[in-house]
Amino acid sequence: MKKIMSYILNPIKEDKEGAAKMNTKIRKAIGIVGIIMAVYIIFKYIFVYVAPFLVAFLIVRILNPAAIRLQKYPCFRKVGKGSLLFCMMSLILGITGVCMWFLGVRLFAQIRSIFLHIDQYEAKMETMIDGCCVLLNQKFGMKSEAVREIVYQNIEKMSEKIQAVNITQVFRYSVRYAVVAAEWFSVLFVIFVAVLLIIKDYDEICQKLQKYSTFRHLVRIGERLWQMAGLWLRAQLLIMAAVMAECVAGLWVLQNSYALLVGILIGFLDALPFIGTGTILLPWAALELFRGDFFHAAAYLTFFLITNSTRDFLEPRLLGEKLGVYPIVIAVVVYVGICIFGPAGVLLGPLMLLVIREVVREWLEA
Repeated sequence: MKKIMSYILNPIKEDKEGAAKMNTKIRKAIGIVGIIMAVYIIFKYIFVYVAPFLVAFLIVRILNPAAIRLQKYPCFRKVGKGSLLFCMMSLILGITGVCMWFLGVRLFAQIRSIFLHIDQYEAKMETMIDGCCVLLNQKFGMKSEAVREIVYQNIEKMSEKIQAVNITQVFRYSVRYAVVAAEWFSVLFVIFVAVLLIIKDYDEICQKLQKYSTFRHLVRIGERLWQMAGLWLRAQLLIMAAVMAECVAGLWVLQNSYALLVGILIGFLDALPFIGTGTILLPWAALELFRGDFFHAAAYLTFFLITNSTRDFLEPRLLGEKLGVYPIVIAVVVYVGICIFGPAGVLLGPLMLLVIREVVREWLEA
């Protein structure tokens, strides 16, 4: 009643206040749309050119506090901070390189073994197909000869398509992959050089940039992004490592010759939305069950339950509600990210969402 009487007595004032509120909402909506478009353009067309230097700056920013702490010890007081940062980065790269080398050697050995024993696997596949055809005949009354003929016809068509790929196409794809590998090595080299250059003038660069309010806003956004994105990435890596370890250990117990290769593959699949460990383990268990090997079928089903439970157990404890984003939203932005950026969208999709949210938050609070 008071609002009605106020509007009757002061209609112009009420109209002005309503229009001001409406204008504020419109400005906010336009600003949010502008931020979304700007972030999309940056990620789509600019990010690839500045990413190596952002990564280099981030590496220095992470290692800088550790170097400052090391300089407090008497044995490191006479060593320059730049030299300490360089030694720390070289040590981390060295340890990572050695681990990747040993892992790569083992994986390459298992892949090589697959190609060396391809004839044996073809014979095993034929035996498995014959057994499945016999089971279909026994269980469902389907003629095993007819089923076998259909299966072998499809296998023959697939082999013909594979053989149709000529040497020129193989060479073209090999050159393309070599170019991609060279590009990645060049990016890593640029990051390494950029780190060395930033280390030299890091403190001076930070002091000069602190004078600009835009940089201070970006630092606050970056710190919140680092806290959230770092939390999510660390959680995913820990969960993926746990799933890989479980799969490798389980397959090794089953005396699988390719436990390392298959276990790592399943771990990677588990980290991808819409896929998970069931993509391999459940069909594998169903195949063993169909063949009558109940022990291996139960083992693969158990692996699936263990790995799925591991993710369900660790994810809420490592992440909790700290991201403030529903899992379905993460799944949607990962899908959109894949559609826009390709495979890199698995990481860039959620990162773009977090960047948009934090930029909008900083803009509204400013």
